[in-house]
Amino acid sequence: MKAKNILFDLYGTLADIRTDEESPAFWARLAASGAAFTREGYLARCREEAEKLPQGGEIDLLRVFSGLTGKKGEALSAFARLFRETSLVRLRLFPFAAELLSALRAAGAHLFLFSNAQACFTREELRILGLEHCFDGILLSSEAGVKKPSPAFFEYGFRLFGLAAEACVYVGNDLMDDVGGAHGVGMRCLYLQTEQSGKYPNPPVPDFRARDLKDALGILTALL
Repeated sequence: MKAKNILFDLYGTLADIRTDEESPAFWARLAASGAAFTREGYLARCREEAEKLPQGGEIDLLRVFSGLTGKKGEALSAFARLFRETSLVRLRLFPFAAELLSALRAAGAHLFLFSNAQACFTREELRILGLEHCFDGILLSSEAGVKKPSPAFFEYGFRLFGLAAEACVYVGNDLMDDVGGAHGVGMRCLYLQTEQSGKYPNPPVPDFRARDLKDALGILTALL
């Protein structure tokens, strides 16, 4: 069946990102800004939030930040931006990412973003990357309350945007979250190995492999 809908992962697939939330320097910089919580407190609160969720559930870091700082509304959003900006080492599009999306759109594809991501970070980063208006729909795990590779994540997006799995192809860089997740709902997947790709014993086998995003364009165009 023709794939009129192309669904993309973001980080590690279209965007090259590196953050550092482990180093003492990050927490020292955050503390210097007036933030009143520690790495230990942050990680403990994340665990507490995760324990409340069913298998495959996704926490919303805004709840974590609010619980630790007492901030609400715009003050809370501002703190989330500070946290991300302080930890961010690198954020850029992979070569040919913008051209790929433009060419697929011109070829008649409907484009969607289905990503494990925190909306309090990613909505702004899509704007920075110039991608905020490139998709017909955007599904982020923190907003859905569930994450890849859970079938519930993809099924939530299918219902939200009126999609059928057999008319979609997923593009991602992780063999378990992306290939395994897509196959779990009957969707084909194109796999890109990048610096952020995980390594697994006996991983699922992707339907298609691309060397890079330029190579991906030829494969995806042939499926439309």
